[in-house]
Amino acid sequence: MIARIIELALKNRMMVLLLTAALVGGGLWSISRIRLDAIPDLSDVQVIVTTEYPGQNPEVVDQQVTYPLASAMLAVPGATVVRGFSMFEQSFVYVLFEDGTDLYWARSRVLEYLNFARDRLPAGVQPKLGPDATGVGWVYQYVLYPGFYSPDHPKGLWRDPAVPDQNPVGVRHPYARWFASPDDAPPDRREHLVKVRAWEEPGRDPLTGTELVSANLDLAQLRSVQDWYLRYPLTSVEDVSEVASIGGFVKQYQVVLDPQRLLAYDLPLRDVMMAVQRSNNDVGGSVIEQSEMEYMVRSRGYLRGLEDLAQVVVGLGEGGTPILLRDVATLQIGGEMRRGVGELDGRGEAVGGVIVARWGANAHKVIKDVKARLASLEDGLPPGVFIKPTYDRSNLINRSIATLRTTLLEEIIVVGLVCILFLLHMRSELVAVFVVPSSVIAALLIMHLLGMNANIMSLGGIAISIGVVVDSAVIMVENGHKHLDREEERVHAGGEPAPRWKIMLEAAQEVGPQLFFSLMIITVSFLPVFVLGGEAGRLFKPLAYTKTFAMASAAFLSITIIPVLMFYFITGRVLPKRWGFARNTLITLGAMFAPAAALYLIAAGMEHLAAWKWWIAGGWVVFMGMLLLPQKVIHEKHSPISRMLQWMYRPAFRLAMANPWLVLLAAAGALASTYIPMTRMGTEFMPPLDEGDLLYMPTTDPSISITKSKELLQQTDRLIKTFPEVTSVHGKIGRAETATDPAPLSMIETVVQLNPDHTQWRTRRPAYFFDSWPGWMRRVMHKTFWPQERPITTEELKFGWQDPDGTMHHGLNTVVLFPGMANAWPFPIENRINMLATGIKTPVGIKIMGPDLQVLSELAEKAAAAVRTIPGTVSAYADRTFGGYYLDIDVDREAAARYGLTVADVQDVVQTAIGGMNVTTTVEGLERYPLNIRYFRDYRDDVASLEELPITTAMSGRDGGLVRVPLGQLARVTINPGPPMIRSENAVRTAWIFVDIAGRDLGGYIAEARATVAKQVDLPPGYDLVFSGQFEFWEKTVPRLIAASILALVAIVFLLYVSSRSWFRVGVVMLAVPFSLVGAFWFMHALDFNLSLAVVIGIIALAGLDAETGMVMLLYLDNSYERFRAAGRMNSLDDLYDAVHDGAVMRIRPKAMTVAAAFIGLVPLLWAEGTGADTMRRIAAPMIGGLLISFVMELVVYPVVFYLAKRWQHRAEFRGASAA
Repeated sequence: MIARIIELALKNRMMVLLLTAALVGGGLWSISRIRLDAIPDLSDVQVIVTTEYPGQNPEVVDQQVTYPLASAMLAVPGATVVRGFSMFEQSFVYVLFEDGTDLYWARSRVLEYLNFARDRLPAGVQPKLGPDATGVGWVYQYVLYPGFYSPDHPKGLWRDPAVPDQNPVGVRHPYARWFASPDDAPPDRREHLVKVRAWEEPGRDPLTGTELVSANLDLAQLRSVQDWYLRYPLTSVEDVSEVASIGGFVKQYQVVLDPQRLLAYDLPLRDVMMAVQRSNNDVGGSVIEQSEMEYMVRSRGYLRGLEDLAQVVVGLGEGGTPILLRDVATLQIGGEMRRGVGELDGRGEAVGGVIVARWGANAHKVIKDVKARLASLEDGLPPGVFIKPTYDRSNLINRSIATLRTTLLEEIIVVGLVCILFLLHMRSELVAVFVVPSSVIAALLIMHLLGMNANIMSLGGIAISIGVVVDSAVIMVENGHKHLDREEERVHAGGEPAPRWKIMLEAAQEVGPQLFFSLMIITVSFLPVFVLGGEAGRLFKPLAYTKTFAMASAAFLSITIIPVLMFYFITGRVLPKRWGFARNTLITLGAMFAPAAALYLIAAGMEHLAAWKWWIAGGWVVFMGMLLLPQKVIHEKHSPISRMLQWMYRPAFRLAMANPWLVLLAAAGALASTYIPMTRMGTEFMPPLDEGDLLYMPTTDPSISITKSKELLQQTDRLIKTFPEVTSVHGKIGRAETATDPAPLSMIETVVQLNPDHTQWRTRRPAYFFDSWPGWMRRVMHKTFWPQERPITTEELKFGWQDPDGTMHHGLNTVVLFPGMANAWPFPIENRINMLATGIKTPVGIKIMGPDLQVLSELAEKAAAAVRTIPGTVSAYADRTFGGYYLDIDVDREAAARYGLTVADVQDVVQTAIGGMNVTTTVEGLERYPLNIRYFRDYRDDVASLEELPITTAMSGRDGGLVRVPLGQLARVTINPGPPMIRSENAVRTAWIFVDIAGRDLGGYIAEARATVAKQVDLPPGYDLVFSGQFEFWEKTVPRLIAASILALVAIVFLLYVSSRSWFRVGVVMLAVPFSLVGAFWFMHALDFNLSLAVVIGIIALAGLDAETGMVMLLYLDNSYERFRAAGRMNSLDDLYDAVHDGAVMRIRPKAMTVAAAFIGLVPLLWAEGTGADTMRRIAAPMIGGLLISFVMELVVYPVVFYLAKRWQHRAEFRGASAA
């Protein structure tokens, strides 16, 4: 069938060319529309249920809200884990679903069960769903910063960035730098101007010299700008799910009641509350008709400020005198109680916002649109206020894509150079390399059609395919050269010339079917990746899909367009000789330079291409020159590369054939040697992805006050900002106003932006193995692959480093280490994924589950103490479940009953007068602010004051007034320890221990930690302890991966048998797989890589690649053997030897080309730098090491095995021939 397709393609060449052009055009169209992100969305499908319960402590919130909701959510179809977080005034329930669940289906199911659970909640408590976003939806953060502005130009000035602030002496620049308006600038500079609205430091107006004025906005005013000016326009941006506010104060109207005045006026608290509520409302009175016009009636009664509030009548005194609110209370504007603080660079508090992208959104486009919207909103900000981005994921996306784009380009170039080097024919190189960009473009087109986004993993799948997709084209083109050589020899011997298309047909059909099956085998080898589940599947399936798309596209192109291009371009000249030298020269020069000039002018007029105009024009000239200039097709026997390879290989071949059993024994020994590196390798789920920015997440005392936490936040931010690699520090303590951030007040979460240009980082001199060598040798080594100095790494920035001379340089972790705090330095996306998947913010965590929080706290401290003794532990902190303090008011039911009071009557006063209650909301245009009522601080500051708090009873005194009783007579007021926050998993209370490690592999550490904790921590009945963290994914993945690998191996064997119809050939080809493991494991051991999922993916890819190289090697041995038999030259062992020699030594060129293209195509991944490079290196390393060693071993072992097998097959014939 494959041979028939090749024949149809050559007979319908124009149709194939048109269809290929359409495919390439569609792919180029899709490139500009494909969704971009840094990494695949690794988070589980989640639905968040958030509930506010004002004034309530974590224990009450857990018992009355979180537990009823969490237990109800356990029954939701598809739910895998239900996590609850109960904190002051707030409940969060996270429902995680199975892979593949549609988010909106999951939200609808949660809503169904939520309707049933509402009846189990306290009156007035209304749970709601969080945003339709994933765990990694935080794509952009910013702060509103009050700086300085010019009173002469409050809207700002325009600056030309190309003009220096101060011209060097003697240099006159033709343009000014600052302009009041773009119209004041020269026309050719207007599009380059940058607007400056505010300055961070004091100074003078650069145009008028007027002193700059401070914006002087307080935190409440900045928060109002964020909430009412920025939030809603940004929320309207396409695919923005939510805009969450961080820090500042929400403006609040505060009515601070004096209980003594209430007593004097004989006013109950509830009457005051009712009066305030009824004094803040607008109503309508239908319509009236007058003078043939209709008038809508309205009564305007909204409170418009403190003056209106002061006039509220709360009761009547003696003689009917009205009692106003101002008579019994102090009225003021303040800030609503908050559970989160924002800070910038250690300077002080700041107000900010977080952009939460919708599930499935194009993160890169969302950020771009948000930036454009912010730019349009800046003119409406108060003078002197500017917006400063503190986290921008588009930087990570751009770096990730740039890393892979550069690597892809390098791979294409080196593969092209390999083809030129071996074939010495430019047009043949173009034919072979054509399959690379065309298969990449086809893969991107399929990605776009399937809605996949481009990220480091999906593009990585294409990157590891580059050297492989070209193999089929390389072999087919090389075989075309070989058939032309044979045709030339046949014609010289007196034969009739055959048509060119028939020569190319025979060449393609000879190797095409085998090559097609080899590409299919590589595709099937990735079957194990498709069955991965959880985070592993979400991470690597995009890579497997795109590799499959590229391989399938290459397989299809290799049997369609490649034979057609071989027909047109594998020739000495493209332009007919009969046209004459002058005409051909004119056409060639015109095709080279006329379009090049047009491309140059077009690129020069496009800003994003202007810097590349010479490269674009020059590239066209080179391309057309390669295409049209006459080039001789060099015979293989005249190729210097072929002759050199044969010269190098022939002695090894002869030695191996002379000692076949020794060769097989040596091969077995080499295979056995892999035991050494395999047993010395550590394990980890994934290598860290350096995102370019950091999170600082220490764990503090759970009972810390907001005042102390604010002070601590500013201190840590100021210290972090002192590092020269840090560009900005946006600190947050507590939570942002979003359901996606269930952070307690004790949690610091600081975004540390690092300078993306690592050349500006501090440098260090590493210790090298050649440090003791002579100076001239060290200089040679430093000038090759080992530079004398290199920029420090992110890990070294975090934990410090030591110079070879012993000098210690402290990192962030040492400088920002405070007593009682346990630091963690995760990356932003990594942290959110881990916290969503396991709830743990560190690489390793321990969860202890049980009913009693006090027991959980004690067990957690013991477990933390146990793991601190293990080597490699940086910090181990038990998140204390019982580290907070409660002021308990226990109502004496009997005492309350004597005064006609119920428990609820006493608790209403506790909830309102002490805790404060928002009783209404003011309406000020589009803005809304709460109005809060509570008692003076003096009546609720300590236990003694609270005991004197008067409680109004329903009884009347002798004077006819209401009787009031001190709270101390009705309840016992005490201070007791209690939980600052309560965590639960699947409705069972849980204590967490956060463990950060360094300098050890994760698998080895977990094994030792489990043994240590099991030995030192005794669990009471009803309690359970489990380790959690990234290693969970590894443990869940390995069994599934092993089972799928066995199935893939069976599928490969089946394809090999269908292709060859010989179990012997199947066995020979499969010999390549164990040989490749020798090089793979030893190379990874040399690079000090742990065994991770990325490495396993590389080994899986290597298995398919080895099967392909094995098929190619066996193909030429078989072809040579069949040619000798057809010529009647298979009559003795000498004939068999010659046939094996011809198939092995004389056809070394295509084998070396195949392996060289694959090998050199992978090498750029090994030296790649930038975001995502660590992952790609670990995928490429086993492929590079395995491919190199397996190639060498196959060159030696395959001929020996083939020779021995055929000698056994023909033993009777050869014995008879020798006897004759």
